[in-house]
Amino acid sequence: MAKLILTAENFAFGPIGKLLNIADLLKKQGHALVFAGFGTSFQLAKNYSFDATYEIDTDNPASNSELEKVISEGDMLISSMDLASVVTAKKLGKPIVWLDCLFWFWESIFEPLFDIDLYIAERSLKFSVNESLFGPKIKNFYTVGPILPSIKKTKRKKQALISYGGGEAAMWYKNGKDTNYSSVITNILLKNVDWSYFDRVIVTTNEYILKELSDKFPESVFEFTTCGSHTGFLEELSRSEVLLTTAGLVTSQEAFESETPVIYLPPSNNSHYLLQDELHDLGLARASVHLTDFMPRLSLRGKTEDKSISEVMQQLREVEYSSIMQNEIGKKINNLIQKRTEWSGISIRENKEFLKSLGGNGAQPAANKIKHILTVNGFH
Repeated sequence: MAKLILTAENFAFGPIGKLLNIADLLKKQGHALVFAGFGTSFQLAKNYSFDATYEIDTDNPASNSELEKVISEGDMLISSMDLASVVTAKKLGKPIVWLDCLFWFWESIFEPLFDIDLYIAERSLKFSVNESLFGPKIKNFYTVGPILPSIKKTKRKKQALISYGGGEAAMWYKNGKDTNYSSVITNILLKNVDWSYFDRVIVTTNEYILKELSDKFPESVFEFTTCGSHTGFLEELSRSEVLLTTAGLVTSQEAFESETPVIYLPPSNNSHYLLQDELHDLGLARASVHLTDFMPRLSLRGKTEDKSISEVMQQLREVEYSSIMQNEIGKKINNLIQKRTEWSGISIRENKEFLKSLGGNGAQPAANKIKHILTVNGFH
């Protein structure tokens, strides 16, 4: 068996969520799994049963020697969109697998990724455009359906789940500095939504934002929790009657798979903004509250990451300073919750059909392909 080094970009919970879905299957193959990462990625990874975890900020050059040591001791690197670890693994001559759950989103592909042992791109949204543009340039390019966890069906409870995703992304936007999204939306939901039907309302995001929210809203009806782990989140999702979430790809797919009705909250970053647009165009966002409902639509395509994130943060600041806009957002969300029986049934069916149209769950095909690369490299 091989010793696999796993890394995930410190960008909210998306990259690490996909990595953990693959990790479950690699563990069943008998491999040793070691994780290295930082921030929101490390928060989920430390609650997973890795053989070892290392808290390393892969984006910080000062951590290069520590990262190099960890990767040098492994037989293969599996990176979920963490470029620094790929550069290090190339330097060391280690086999490399890249997991890309945002292939549809990119305006360009980093050159070090053109020549690696396996590039796994997840099919989603307008995938074919980038497949035609970048696919021929990437050596060992392989596509799979959405990489999803195994979600057990369970009895629904009178419970609502509110997810803000990771709440921030290192190097791009910081909670309390660039955005106060979580506290602003929580305040809107408390002031404008009737929660009396539900026995339990869970709010989840990253650890320290939850502590901040708990301190700020101590007497609220909300339960602020990480759900213990990614598995714990999936369990709460499967027993909830409705999910309110930012338009993160991973959480959206998990909700579709678990057949949980989704209400999209206003986007909290640029990828959420674009994904919410795409979901709306595909008819997959029947219950959605977008910034475009209240402000001019942003044209983010073709702009640099820092520019597009900055424009979204500016609109979120306008929401933060407008009680009128906050009340309108709250009223629209409340209306969607109270009338969810009118839209939830057809929404669940359409969401499930969309996943099927992408080829079904791609987690096992991805794990099988990784096993093949390991075999080629002499590991069994």
